[in-house]
Amino acid sequence: MKQEAYILLWLLGLACLGVLLHQLGEPEVWRHVVMMGWGYVPIIGITLAAYMNNVCAWRESFEGGTERPRMRPLLWVKLVGEALGNVMPASQIGKEVAKVMMLRERMGVTAGVSSLVLTKTGEMVSGVLFVLGGVLAGLHRYVLPEEIRWALFAALTIAIVGAVFTVVRQRRDPFTGLVNLLVRMRITFVAPYRDRAGEIDRNLAAFYRLNGWRLGGLLGMHLVTWGLGTLEIYVILHVLGEPMPFVSVYLFHSLMMVINVIFGFVPYGMGVFEGGHVFLFHLMGLDSGTGLAVGIVRRIRKVFWMLFGLLLLLLGSRTIRFRTPKEKDGLERVETTASLHHG
Repeated sequence: MKQEAYILLWLLGLACLGVLLHQLGEPEVWRHVVMMGWGYVPIIGITLAAYMNNVCAWRESFEGGTERPRMRPLLWVKLVGEALGNVMPASQIGKEVAKVMMLRERMGVTAGVSSLVLTKTGEMVSGVLFVLGGVLAGLHRYVLPEEIRWALFAALTIAIVGAVFTVVRQRRDPFTGLVNLLVRMRITFVAPYRDRAGEIDRNLAAFYRLNGWRLGGLLGMHLVTWGLGTLEIYVILHVLGEPMPFVSVYLFHSLMMVINVIFGFVPYGMGVFEGGHVFLFHLMGLDSGTGLAVGIVRRIRKVFWMLFGLLLLLLGSRTIRFRTPKEKDGLERVETTASLHHG
């Protein structure tokens, strides 16, 4: 049933994209997309820089007392995991599960889960700060309808409360509490994982207790990643001959991030991603056709990196050097033959 719902949502999104192309003039939109030409090169480069920065932040989220994994294998896991998440149901959860599965034989499940939880928390908190800054910086340029302002206020309030709750809860054994709750609900198959959940909780608590300065650095790196997304849109508009002030692009990107979160259940954001661009361009008094063209250009960039990640998956096996735990007593450097096909 879940697979059928996934396919139905994807088809509905594709149909919505088709309607947008028909209403806004398909030839004109594709003319803008083709106009990009070599402009796709800096767009792909900006995304690569964002991936590299994100992986740097992820690497820093491993416990300070351990030997952290190298950049290259982590980048590989990042690209493959993101690609898998985009072709499977529950993409936001699926891609993180894929990353844990790829890390489990090299770094251990607890170390992998702990680092991913810290990374996703950093992304969430920095995302809230980034959107808040974009809204405050851009609202003096644009007078948005009152209902949009109230919707933004509600969304940001919920996001801020959620971010604070997440950070506070992570200091208080969240995974052990979840396992205990499930056991009380008679979902007993999770009971054997209580010890592993406790280890993850201890890793999180230790990181928050011992790495205050590094936490600030992690937030800073994630803010840079969000900023590179704004730069991408800014460059696309310049290549298309439709430049906008950077503050306006910042506001647009911030609002687009809100839309992506609200409609995160739609597979690959099909139709919603492009429709969000059209809606926001219209809301800001700009040409809707240009908004759709920007959305499609960014979609092409997404497809490029998805195919690149799947290509890495299909290449077979390769040797990746990781720092891995040696039972729980220490660490040793090993050369792990990593298969991209985990069967």
